[in-house]
Amino acid sequence: MLILQGAVKTFFHGTANERRALRNVDLHLAEGDFATVIGSNGAGKSTLLNVIAGTHPLDAGTLTIDGRIVGTMPEHQRARTIARVFQDPQAGTAPHLSIEQNLAVAETRGKGRGLRRGVSKKRRQHYRDLLATLGLGLEDRMRHRVGLLSGGQRQALSLLMASFTHPAILLLDEHTAALDPQRAELVLTLTERVVSESGLTALMVTHNMEQALRMGNRLLMMHEGEIVHQLDAEQKRMATVSDLLTLFGSAKGTVADRTLLS
Repeated sequence: MLILQGAVKTFFHGTANERRALRNVDLHLAEGDFATVIGSNGAGKSTLLNVIAGTHPLDAGTLTIDGRIVGTMPEHQRARTIARVFQDPQAGTAPHLSIEQNLAVAETRGKGRGLRRGVSKKRRQHYRDLLATLGLGLEDRMRHRVGLLSGGQRQALSLLMASFTHPAILLLDEHTAALDPQRAELVLTLTERVVSESGLTALMVTHNMEQALRMGNRLLMMHEGEIVHQLDAEQKRMATVSDLLTLFGSAKGTVADRTLLS
C-alpha cells in the first residue's frame, strides 16, 4: 500500500539553523493498517505526514502508494488519493460555505469539476444519511455555514469529508489536540468507526500515549528524525504508557518527562 524508503528531509540546509527532520526513514503500511505515531517535540512526526502528503518534497528517498511512485508528485495531485485531517478544526473546512456545500466539495476532490448545478435532491439526502451517522444533529443544519459550528463538530465533519472518497491513505495530524476532552473522545470514537467501516489505511500523529496505544494496530515511535521503535498489534495490546517511556529511554538515553507526550 504505502512504501517509504530512505526518506530524508532537511530544513535550512547549509545554514546555522540546519535541521535534519527525517533521517533515512523507512516505513511500510499494508492495506488496512492504522498506525499511530508518537515521539518527542521535533522528532519528525508532522514532517513525516507532510512528505507523504506532498506539502514538503523529499530531499532523498522514494514514496510509493498502491504501486505508484508519488514522491515527485505535487500536493494537489496527491490529494486525489491522500486525505488529511489537521489539528486546527478550521483547516479542513470552508467556514463561509454551508455543511452540504463542504460535503459537495469533498465529494469532487480529485475529479474534474467543471460547471454543474447545485446540490441535487438525491445528493442532499445522501449527505443527510452520512451526517446522521455522526450523531451530532448536523443532518438538520445542512444549510448552515460551517463557521458556526463548534470545534468538535468541525473536526467530525472534517473526518467525514476526508473519508468521503475512500482515500488510499488517511493522515490524521494531531486532530484532537485542540479539543476539550469530551469532544476529543467523540472524535476519536468516530475516527475508529470511520477507519474500520471504510477499511481505510491511516497514519495518526498524537501527543497522547494512551491514544497511541488505544488506536490502530501499529505504533511508531520517533526521535530526532528516526523511527526508533515499532509495535505490532499484539505488542500494543500488552504495552502500557510506562513501557513506552522505558522504550524511549532505552533507545535514546534518559529524557525528561516534560519533553515527551502526556
